[in-house]
Amino acid sequence: MRIPKIGELVIANVSKITQFGAYCKLPEYESLEVFMPIREVSSGWIKNIREFIHEGQNLVCKVVFYDKERNTIDISLKKVAPKEAKDKIGAYNLEKRLVALFQQALSKAGEQKAKAEITNRITSEFGSYTNFFQHATSNSEEFEKANLPPKLKSAVKEAIEANRKERKYQVSYIATLLTYNTTSGAEELRDILNSVKKNGVDISYISAPKYRFVADGKDFVDAENKIKKAEQVATSKLKKGVFKLEKEKLKREKEDILAQI
Repeated sequence: MRIPKIGELVIANVSKITQFGAYCKLPEYESLEVFMPIREVSSGWIKNIREFIHEGQNLVCKVVFYDKERNTIDISLKKVAPKEAKDKIGAYNLEKRLVALFQQALSKAGEQKAKAEITNRITSEFGSYTNFFQHATSNSEEFEKANLPPKLKSAVKEAIEANRKERKYQVSYIATLLTYNTTSGAEELRDILNSVKKNGVDISYISAPKYRFVADGKDFVDAENKIKKAEQVATSKLKKGVFKLEKEKLKREKEDILAQI
């Protein structure tokens, strides 16, 4: 069984809480059981450990101790920085998605019976499915030389291509739209917003005078061009007032290799 290294970040599922800490299982290491001492839960004083963690919870922890003789491992929650936790969760979720994508390719190639053997090869040669798909995406020399069935390699590439076609590229902007028209301002705004929608931009009302403009495209350039067109339309139709766009940052896993394929 593989053992995590000291200092490594791991996903820990809390299985049992005691007075002195919590027993956890590591899904990345075949549900290996480890222990989180109460002193490693939080930097502050802990009166009731259940105020900090609970059974069934997935946590990002750091491996801090390994006793080879007793074969016990201690992990720490308090030693993990917020950014470390965020990055680890993103990488873990990505790996799970790629495992599912690989299973589809394995089934399509008719290699289900050799699943265990092929999985061991991938782990041995690439270390992770994320690394494997990165090589497959770039069609690297390592991927071409990998000791894997040709049908499986083709199925993996087909899965990547299918994902690329299905992927939507989205941009979002916060629009400030205000008219100084005191006689027919409502009609003017309605006309502007309807014209913007006709150019492929979805609009949602936030609170006066704020609106959210969202556009999808075959790539980010295509999506951005729809926003630019909407800006031109709105500016030309607004007789007297204020129109301003501010780009909104969308939540996205930066490690997501699926965003690159």
